[in-house]
Amino acid sequence: MLYLLTLTWNACDKLTALKNSLMPCLEDINYKWLIKDNASSDDTAEQVLTWGENVQLFKYKNNLQNFSQGMNFLFNETNAKDNDYVLLLNNDVIFNDNVSIKKMMSIMNNDDSVGVVGARLLFTGTDKLQHAGVVFNSAMEMPLHFRTDQKCDNSSVKNRIFQVVTGAVLLTKAKYFKGAFENTSGNKGMDENYHWAFDDVDLCLSIGVGQKKKIVYCGQTNIFHEESASLKKNPANKLFMKHNTLYFKNKWKGKYTNDQEVFTKNANHNLYKK
Repeated sequence: MLYLLTLTWNACDKLTALKNSLMPCLEDINYKWLIKDNASSDDTAEQVLTWGENVQLFKYKNNLQNFSQGMNFLFNETNAKDNDYVLLLNNDVIFNDNVSIKKMMSIMNNDDSVGVVGARLLFTGTDKLQHAGVVFNSAMEMPLHFRTDQKCDNSSVKNRIFQVVTGAVLLTKAKYFKGAFENTSGNKGMDENYHWAFDDVDLCLSIGVGQKKKIVYCGQTNIFHEESASLKKNPANKLFMKHNTLYFKNKWKGKYTNDQEVFTKNANHNLYKK
């Protein structure tokens, strides 16, 4: 079973566009798509309720939960078995083919050492990279997207091993998600101490470092991502950046490698072959 988890708020147009591009990708896949609507004032709920029995809507009372809390909420509703697949999926994504998800699942199907698969993402309507893996900068000792805003080329479509991939389109298994962190709320999964930044980084490190699984970037996908569409509507979340940075550094300092330079200098660094 594949469980897709999506958070949304006042973005019926984006969510509908995602649905229209997503459905062909899910043919021949046993799936459930769980959507948490954070008290939207548009017609999101009315639309989603017409999308069939495999799409489940959760109408939440407000838009105050952070990304980790929202994803953990949805994950707890899945009752997923350990080997079930879990796909974190942003609402501002468009699939440009019907095989990207299958290619991501194939990597995990064929290699038990892989704990997370991320996707090549392009800025919507362009051939410029939005996500081609995440690296760590030695000056800041913080994560950043590798080659963001550069033109897609032969190097970017190669599968690679990174320490981190973005949570915008992130595939894992239920057992790895549950094993990432146990919150004071009792929820297992993503660390709820973050506020809309570094939560996906933390998840990858928790699975990669903590559970000793490979984090693979799949360059064979063809997906658009607007990037931070919800954050643009609610910029107050940026006020938590200092908190997020300090919390991340205190938790993970010394446990990751500053690898931006080696990825930049060597186009064949950490190629994934299986």
